[in-house]
Amino acid sequence: MTVRTSIVLRSSIALAALASSAATQAGVLHILGAGSQSTSFASDVSADGSVVVGFDDQSYWYWTLDTWVVQLLGQTIPPGNGVGGMANITDDGTRMTVSRLADIGGLLKAESHFYDITLMEYTSLGSWGFNCDAERNGAWGMSPDGNTVVGLGWQNGCAAKGYVWTASSGVMTELPTAYFFKPTRANAVSANGSVVVGWNDDYNGFRQGAVWTNGVETLLTAPPATGTTTPRKLREAGAVSRNGVWAGGLGKTSIDGGAPWRWSVATGYESLGQTGSGAADGVTAINADGTKILCFTGFGAAMGEGVIWIQGRGYVPLEEYAAEHGVDVPADVHLALPLAFSADEQTIVGSARGPWGFGPFVLDLHGGTPPCPGDLNGDHLVDGLDMTVVLSGWGACGTGTCSGDINGDLVVDGLDMTVVLSGWGSCP
Repeated sequence: MTVRTSIVLRSSIALAALASSAATQAGVLHILGAGSQSTSFASDVSADGSVVVGFDDQSYWYWTLDTWVVQLLGQTIPPGNGVGGMANITDDGTRMTVSRLADIGGLLKAESHFYDITLMEYTSLGSWGFNCDAERNGAWGMSPDGNTVVGLGWQNGCAAKGYVWTASSGVMTELPTAYFFKPTRANAVSANGSVVVGWNDDYNGFRQGAVWTNGVETLLTAPPATGTTTPRKLREAGAVSRNGVWAGGLGKTSIDGGAPWRWSVATGYESLGQTGSGAADGVTAINADGTKILCFTGFGAAMGEGVIWIQGRGYVPLEEYAAEHGVDVPADVHLALPLAFSADEQTIVGSARGPWGFGPFVLDLHGGTPPCPGDLNGDHLVDGLDMTVVLSGWGACGTGTCSGDINGDLVVDGLDMTVVLSGWGSCP
């Protein structure tokens, strides 16, 4: 077996075949590589699941079924050693965010860039001209159309500031901080670029969850503990739904036992429920309308487990979710750290753990029809709750996706309602 930078190349996959082709007629699980350390992550995926991006300890990379893993060796600077950022991909699978060295006055430092996969070209997003150690800025999140990028940039004196870059302005705009002179970082952004989530250091260095809506910041809190009157600060927010309604983030052991959470303007803090891991668990990705949320429990790829939270059902282990869609994951393989959905919710990517070590995974559920197509909330029943999903999403989906669009024609209408009615009752 050939191993390169913790990525097993497609040729001679004797070891990886055990886990990488848990395939059925319905779907397939790809393990992109194997290594001894959990340092390689698939972090984002295009709308149709055909292009996956990530990074390891040497470079950023992208993957397609045809090309397998293509590493940008010698051209990109992966997160670590004073450099941050995340690999993100546009819905159309053409542009990804990377960190790359840029020269200002002969000083080479890491900056946020686009990499055009088709043209094989890099474009810098610019900077504020300052650096802290090896970095001027890093991209952490991107809107699906690539018109908005968010992250962390450095100002004079190693002052960390969350930024929003827009294609229309071509510059990075600093996000306001609620704690005077304290650092911020933007982690994710809604589809239209209006809602940004991340964290804001308080005066004790605690990274409190924050949401910026059209540049106006809201610090995230949970209700006071019993017998007290002071709201409790939530940990950083790492995900936002495409429609910008829901934020989600890291649990805190003193709040509902470390349960992952979601938050909206209308509801405030909502615990997703304790997982039983005994650790502070977290949200990594949220679907278009907040009804499905990817989470990790325990301690991430190395020791934890990956789950999907489904509104009306609760937590489902990813291996069980895969089985429900016809993908038989080997018993000793754990889809431990899911990091992203495709827009159609049929591809989930992240980092897996198995007897071969660690490696990025691509769980492709396309063609994997659930036992009941009309079971929209995954509770193994087709009933009024599913009908409500259809009715609430009635009409054209526009450029996004609709949870009630069962037949995938980008319209929620009578055809989708017919699917619900024809499958009414318990799933087989």
